[in-house]
This record gives sequence, C-alpha cells and structure tokens, in this order.
Amino acid sequence: MQITVHWFVEPAISILARASAQSIPVQPRIDGIATKSSDEQFAALVGGAADAVVTAMDNVMDWRMRASGRDLCIIAQVERTTPLSLVAVGDLSDIEDLRGGTLLVDSTANGFVVAARALLADAGLPSGSYGLKAAGGVRERYQSLLTGDGDATLLGPPFDGMAIAQGARVLSRVNDRYPAFPGQGLIVRRSSDDRVRTGVIAWLAALDHARARALTSREIAVSNLIEAGMSSPSAEAMIGILPRSLVPDRDGVALLIAQRERAGLRGANVTYSDLVHSSLFDSAGYSREPNR
Repeated sequence: MQITVHWFVEPAISILARASAQSIPVQPRIDGIATKSSDEQFAALVGGAADAVVTAMDNVMDWRMRASGRDLCIIAQVERTTPLSLVAVGDLSDIEDLRGGTLLVDSTANGFVVAARALLADAGLPSGSYGLKAAGGVRERYQSLLTGDGDATLLGPPFDGMAIAQGARVLSRVNDRYPAFPGQGLIVRRSSDDRVRTGVIAWLAALDHARARALTSREIAVSNLIEAGMSSPSAEAMIGILPRSLVPDRDGVALLIAQRERAGLRGANVTYSDLVHSSLFDSAGYSREPNR
C-alpha cells in the first residue's frame, strides 16, 4: 500500500508516524515529494501525480474555483497552527517600512499571502501600498529573501530562524495577531479511487496514533525528530504545535474564510462543510477532541 504526498516540508506528525511504525499494525508507504509551490501541488493533485498534498488550508478556497478543482477538500489538520513570522532584510525595522516595498509570496491569490495581507492591513498598510512577488515555497522564499529579491516574506520554522541567523529581523508574527490561525491541512480529491482512500485512511490512523503517543511521551517524540535531522529547539517547537485532533478546527477555518473575504479574493463564499470532507473521520477512527 503506497500513497504519494506532496509537501513543502514533511510535517512533524508524519516523521513521528514513521518512527512509530513498529507499533502501528497497518501503515502505508508514503512517497513524500518536496514541492516548489502551491500551484505545483494543485497540478499534481488534479493531474493524478499526487494522491494528497499537505498545504495551507486557504489554498482549497482558491483551488475550488479553478478548472478541475471543485473536487478538492480538506480531510485533516496536521498542525495545531503554523508559526509564521514576517521576516525582513535590509534597513526595514517596522511594518510601516514595507510601504512601497516588495513582499515575497508563494502565490499572490492564495495560501499564506491572505494572512500576510490581513496582518499588513491591520498595521495600516492596505493592499496596493506594497508589491507582491510570487517566489515559490518556503525554501524558495527564504533563498529569494536573502539574495535581495524582495524586502520581506512570511517564514515558518526552521527557515525563520535560519533567516534571522543571516541577519534578517522579525517585524511581526501572524500567530500573535491571530491566535486561531490554523495549521496546514491534508488535501485530497473527494473522488479518489479505492486504493487512495484505503491508503489515506490507514495513514490518518497512523498519524493519529503518532500524535497521541507524542503528547504522552514528549521526550521520545523530541528524540525522534532530532534523529530525523531537526535541531533540539525546532523539535521542541514542532511538538508544541501538534494538533489536539486531526479534525480541522472550525474556528481556524472560519478565520481563513473571513480573511479571504476581507481581502476581496474569490472563493470566500463557502462554509466549513464545503471545504472539509468529514466522512473519513470515522473511517480512520481518530480523536475528535477540539484543536483549541
């Protein structure tokens, strides 16, 4: 049993599931592929090159509006939240300094750019007072920032820390402004064939087992992540944002919908049930404890 999953960085919960393989009766083989952008993820998912993707849950609202995208849905939340820092280079020391500057994003219409636009608007910088430049996924944005292709971008761990170590500075943090901001989701096609559905359900059960085990055996989980190549601080931070449940958080999804609507972007006229495919919850048998 094998499923192909495209992600920007393998989520901690997936690493922990691999580390727990001996204690999980059935676990599919995961062919994890690092993606360069959310557009690349969309193409792989609708084209059949990927069975699932791990990405910002906001993406589904935009993807559903594209040709062949109506079939896409969220089936799990793999992080309680995604820590996102607005990181800048050069002489920028305050959000106001971004006026007239360039913000590096994955996409100008979907994903974390929506949270970035909300953050800047709340700080007094409306849309149009700065430029947006598509630069790809988190690795690509990190590299573009350091080479001076833009003035600032949103980065999560470990890339935010890596940028700071190279002289960048944090202007603001999404999670401080929006405590309900949710973590990344696992996205599939509703019409996935039986092979994919069986594999995904087995993987969800494995992820939930790893999640529960990590929350009760934190030291072991941290050790597993360090063995996988994370630094000790990053491993501790990743355990800290493990979800309380794989069920997508209703408050978090509502925040994403509100932020997209506020930005005037298409796709915001949806509800939780439009985006989240809940029938797999019971099939996988995982906890429904609220994420918050």
